[in-house]
Amino acid sequence: MRCVSVHHPINSSHDSRCELLSTGFRLYRSILLFFCCLARAWGAEAPVWQDSIRSEAQAYIQSDRPKLAAETIRKLEKAKVARDVDYLLMGEAYLAADDRGKAKGAYQKAVKLGAKAAGFHGIGLVYKEMGAHGHMALVNFRKALGSDPGFAEAQYQIAEVYTTLRPLEAEAAYRSAISMKADHRDAHYKLGQLLEVDGRHAEAKASYQAQIEANPKHGFASLSLGRQLFTEGKKRTAARIFSNLMEAGGEVETESYLEMAMMSHEARDYDSAQRLYEEHIDRLDASDRKPFTDITHVASREDLAVLADAPNDQHDEMRRRFWARLDPAPLSTANERLVEHYRRVAVARSRYSEGEEPFDERGRAYVRLGRPDHVSSSDDIQAETRRSVIHARENFVSRMRLGTEIRLGLPTYPMSGDVRWEYWVYSDIDKGIELTFTSRFSDGKYRYAEIPTEGSLASINEMLFLHGDNVVAEASIGSASRYRPDFADLPIDFYYYPASFRGDEGSTRLEVYYGLPAGDIARSRRGGEDLVVFDRAIALHDSLWNEVHRSTDKMVFRAPTDQQVEASAFIPGVMPVNLSAGDYWMSLQIRDRLSGKSQVYKQRIRVDDYASKELLQISDIELAFFVGSSEGDEFTKGDLRVIPMSSRSFRRDQNAFVYFEIYDLSRDAFGQTRYQVEYTMRSQTERSVPARILRGLGRVLRMVEGEQEVQISFEQTGEEEQDVAYVELDIRQAKPGEQMVKVKVTDLLTEQSTEKSIRFTVDSF
Repeated sequence: MRCVSVHHPINSSHDSRCELLSTGFRLYRSILLFFCCLARAWGAEAPVWQDSIRSEAQAYIQSDRPKLAAETIRKLEKAKVARDVDYLLMGEAYLAADDRGKAKGAYQKAVKLGAKAAGFHGIGLVYKEMGAHGHMALVNFRKALGSDPGFAEAQYQIAEVYTTLRPLEAEAAYRSAISMKADHRDAHYKLGQLLEVDGRHAEAKASYQAQIEANPKHGFASLSLGRQLFTEGKKRTAARIFSNLMEAGGEVETESYLEMAMMSHEARDYDSAQRLYEEHIDRLDASDRKPFTDITHVASREDLAVLADAPNDQHDEMRRRFWARLDPAPLSTANERLVEHYRRVAVARSRYSEGEEPFDERGRAYVRLGRPDHVSSSDDIQAETRRSVIHARENFVSRMRLGTEIRLGLPTYPMSGDVRWEYWVYSDIDKGIELTFTSRFSDGKYRYAEIPTEGSLASINEMLFLHGDNVVAEASIGSASRYRPDFADLPIDFYYYPASFRGDEGSTRLEVYYGLPAGDIARSRRGGEDLVVFDRAIALHDSLWNEVHRSTDKMVFRAPTDQQVEASAFIPGVMPVNLSAGDYWMSLQIRDRLSGKSQVYKQRIRVDDYASKELLQISDIELAFFVGSSEGDEFTKGDLRVIPMSSRSFRRDQNAFVYFEIYDLSRDAFGQTRYQVEYTMRSQTERSVPARILRGLGRVLRMVEGEQEVQISFEQTGEEEQDVAYVELDIRQAKPGEQMVKVKVTDLLTEQSTEKSIRFTVDSF
């Protein structure tokens, strides 16, 4: 625009107006140039600003703060400068924040802006996360592949969906992903898992190795390879792998502690196993820790009642005491029963958690009962071959009383409809039980087979009685769980039994008799002679799980002579404990010092109350192979030496004695006691002669002999309120088998009576 000055002599105001117009135009042009420069400056800085926003959002995602990441990347959308990559990042953030609706919307915007392959892949991930929309996920993953045929990640996600929807096609899908990207971050590992489930262990191992080569930081591939090597017997190599992973962090580190615990457990290094299991448990979150600490699936009904009665703030302490009571080996520092519990829970979580967390009915049965002796399923039918398992199933069916036919490899409990099934057999519970589990749905959750609703009322009641829930509940009465110590492998018959007597100051003296066969014990040469050296220990817990007694000591004996070995001699021993009357759990352990092997026994016992002075009482009966004059050793009882027969088994040419004590006899006006002792000997074997009294104390009152029973009464007098009695039995004519002796004492002054009995065995040699 130009301003042309026209000089006009008459009207000079026109020049003024033109000058003002020219000045305004110059000012407008300067302002316009300023804003243009400013705009150019802004345009030059815009990419730097946007990249900073993207970097900040990425950092939030990597630090597991997806909501902040989404809020940050949305700044670009609000500024109307968001690109396809920004919407992809936004979709990733929303998906990580579990906001699937917004994630899907962001990915759809990315598709519109041209990122078709990555956008469709993101939409597929959204549908995949929704669980029940696997088919829609496949549609979008295929669209991604249509946009980019070499998109390995989309092919990998197709394989992932196939593992659920089309398991037979999953292997080929993973192999396709690997062919697109040989160094894929995860495809080799997932392929290895499929191959391992299919029993193709060599191929699985190769896949794990390929994954480690492609991604050396893939901890789960290393874990799986370690497990394969362990299965192959390459335990040292496996241990090195697990040990290296114990500092990997995260879930891999947690699982590596479990694998090392399992290895130590199998090697019977219980101290290390317990420590490693507990390191593993400590690394789990609270919900995953609970199955390991929960005693619901281990405790008996009585135990659960004890726990329920305790204040809530004492439950942790009660659970600690519960496991301490179940510890079978008082000589060791580890609690072998607790270690086995940890193993069972870990196995149950691994194998039986597909349909229910932390595990389904199979897992609960496994935690309580341990490994079944036989398993067969609709997916893997296994016919029974061991006679013990077949016999257990026969016993179980006979209890049905319904004439059910046993078909090898197929469940005996009736099932309705087309269901997947699995049955387990335990041979040593109630002479044999069978648990049948079924799964009606695709969720993988197994429940006990449903009770039939058709048939007679009697048959339905029978099925109710033998339903898995009731069978396991019955096994839980009075017993915490099924457990057989796998470390108790001392190759000897370790005999024992307890008996109680009146103790000092109102207590009860519990005596635990044990015997070690002379011919089965290792010998150690010391100081020119052969010695037998072993440790022994006893622990007792009361009905509230408090430890009330624990003692350990070392025993050293001269090794028995050859003649003693040939005569089947054994080394006797007694462990005395003074207790209050009540119910106890007793753990007894003997460990051979030379071999390190152990034998353990655990038993629930009742300790009688002998403190009362008002009623006539007798002690438990002690079976002995010698009663004579005292020598002041551990077998001394007053003036007598009573050496117990811990096996409660006698040869027919052997001495056999019955010893007991009598408490609180009354006295007459002359300070005399007068009482009668009646012995009843009964053979439990048909047409077998019972044991007879060879000699005893007192005057014989009467004797009654029958074909399988003999009764003999003695009358005695004395001066003391407490007395002892013993008789020698004649078993020379008895047939091999079980015999019973009952002792009845009657105070002839007060006519009070009390009795006790004991069983023993007559050997055939």
